[in-house]
Amino acid sequence: MKAKKVFSVLMAAAMMAGVMTGGTATTVSAADTYKVAFLPTDMSATFASWLASELQTAFDQYDDMELTVIDSKNELETQISSLETCVSQGYDYIILLPLEPAAEDDLVEGYINDGTPIMNINLDDLAVEKASSVIANPYDLGTVVAEEAKKNLPEDAKVVVLLGPSGNTDSIERRRAYEDVLFSQNENITILDEQIGDWEKSKGMEYMENWLQVYDDVDAVISMNDAMAIGAYEAAKDAGVADDIQFYGVDGLAAINDGEMNATALQDAQVMAEEGARIAHEVLTGENKDGYEKVQIPVTLITKDNVSEFIDRYTENGMLK
Repeated sequence: MKAKKVFSVLMAAAMMAGVMTGGTATTVSAADTYKVAFLPTDMSATFASWLASELQTAFDQYDDMELTVIDSKNELETQISSLETCVSQGYDYIILLPLEPAAEDDLVEGYINDGTPIMNINLDDLAVEKASSVIANPYDLGTVVAEEAKKNLPEDAKVVVLLGPSGNTDSIERRRAYEDVLFSQNENITILDEQIGDWEKSKGMEYMENWLQVYDDVDAVISMNDAMAIGAYEAAKDAGVADDIQFYGVDGLAAINDGEMNATALQDAQVMAEEGARIAHEVLTGENKDGYEKVQIPVTLITKDNVSEFIDRYTENGMLK
């Protein structure tokens, strides 16, 4: 498989999970089962849609649970309203990919205390003791990529930085890892600019287009997720300078080949989904007597040296044809 094809096809595989938008439900299993709702941040975002797809697959393994996916469309008010609706409609369990954990913690804690078990998945500030949690440690995700960047970047590298939404725990912790591992360890590295890209590919592209007009030399794009890094890469490619720039992301959604992306860190949606479905089932059936469990899944660095493993994996599970 050629490098350019690999890059685009893995992203297409991640996007294929976008199966519904706000209010329209996708369900699995039969009647007379436990009703579980998944409230993702935004089904147009690559990781959220990948996670939704993996959750649906994971729930297929249980004949006594039914999964409904309700898109929050990247709007906090919509997510909170959906959460309230799910509780009022008697859902047995709610899985939340929160837009702003700190803004939702009190509501989540109240519903748990009233008898509705809730899980935060992929993003959690760990402020609600009895909320289940399945995450990849965001600091660890940033650390493994920052260590790779430290090995590859020139001593006097000039970099631009793309951040997630303001106040987002994952973005803050990944950025903190870069500060600890890379930026504070090399005073010769110059951060040319740092902007909030809201996890969006289009904003990564837009910022990169502007940076290439303002700065003569950009050695690397340090992005807190893959989608923004890919947008920056495509802008650099259009400008004919992509081969001169290194690109670093997080999520494990993009291929690493021929300099398109130098490194990313996998927060494995499949493992998250399997753990999420397991915990939900154990809580609902009473096997888990505490009513909650907190899990951190392993973090994997992806570079050109091991990307073929993930191409093989996605091909085997049907995400790549």
